Amino acid sequence: MVLNVNPGGLIFVLLLFCATGYTQNKIISGDSLLLIEKTLEKIDRKIDFTLIPGPVYNSSTRLGFAVIPMLVYDLDKKRDTISPPSSTAALFYFDFYGSWMFAAKQNFFWDRNKWRAIITIGYGDLKSKYFGVQMDSMVINNNSQNYVWMSDKTFFLTMTCYRKIVSGFFGGLEYAYNNITQSGKDSAASAKMRKDSVDVGNEIQSMLSPTFVWDNRNNLFWTTKGYYAALNFRNSNNLFFSSRDFFVIEAFLNGYHCLSKHNERLTLAWRFYIQGSWGDVPYNHLANYGEGDDFRGYTGGKYVDRSKVNVQAELRYDLWKFIAISCFLGTGKTFGNIADFGRSVWLPSGGVGLYLNVIPTRNLRAYINFAIAREDYGIYVGLGQSF
Repeated sequence: MVLNVNPGGLIFVLLLFCATGYTQNKIISGDSLLLIEKTLEKIDRKIDFTLIPGPVYNSSTRLGFAVIPMLVYDLDKKRDTISPPSSTAALFYFDFYGSWMFAAKQNFFWDRNKWRAIITIGYGDLKSKYFGVQMDSMVINNNSQNYVWMSDKTFFLTMTCYRKIVSGFFGGLEYAYNNITQSGKDSAASAKMRKDSVDVGNEIQSMLSPTFVWDNRNNLFWTTKGYYAALNFRNSNNLFFSSRDFFVIEAFLNGYHCLSKHNERLTLAWRFYIQGSWGDVPYNHLANYGEGDDFRGYTGGKYVDRSKVNVQAELRYDLWKFIAISCFLGTGKTFGNIADFGRSVWLPSGGVGLYLNVIPTRNLRAYINFAIAREDYGIYVGLGQSF
């Protein structure tokens, strides 16, 4: 399972891990971990536990350290063999430049996969790079004169509940609350943000969103066959006690195809993503290329506008026992509206990845990806699949 919410891109660190975090590694499997594992076995032998600690890096923030404990379990394995496993995960993150974050995510699957619920909560303060908005017509490099540092202090809560309508198709509602304070690192940084009409200060974002999902994947954590799609209508309104009115549509479609006739070792995965927004949209809900869309290779904050689209494909191969390798490529862009589409630049990227199976009984993988892009690069680590 990938932990993933996106209140302004702040929670991307929920994906991060260090390869030394494999639970059978002697570096971390000390007395305290053994005590946790044995206690869980006494409670329920079907509960799987992993702890992912280590240094993390992302080009839109800085070097830091994260710890992610995670439980994977079945709510009613005896009477329900259809529902995917539920999971509970937490995040503890800090870096040496003042950023920190505490967050937790709960996934529930029950009643023979008729119901699904997701709850995410977090609190923290992350520093990130601010390049500007509507800079779609040029390729931007990472030179320090092109950005300033900004701070996002936030408390967020997201609750989503789905009900199966027909086979593989779910409908539901999502409520998201975000109390956020944005500011520049100094007066010059705040002035640059105000010049781009980015509000500096505190606001409340309260959104009620009809959400639809199509999911017939053969495995939640490591998919080799099926499709996964979602359509979300985020509606922020004063009626919901929000500071501003805006509307965001977000949609994606993932496909997974087994390319080997005799086994499931070779898989082609692809993803199409699109987002558009209208109204008085705050900076943290604008289309931010590479944040919240699983596109790799670009520093978050470089290309920010009202809309974005991208497509990518990844070839995955189970090399040996717990190890899989991958290669991927893709392209996309951000833009203001349809009339601006032709004026914005295409932003391709490609790279390679490594997957390690940290819970073999669940096929839960940890991954590290290296991506090269136009005037940019990225190193990505996380739990689950890259998409």
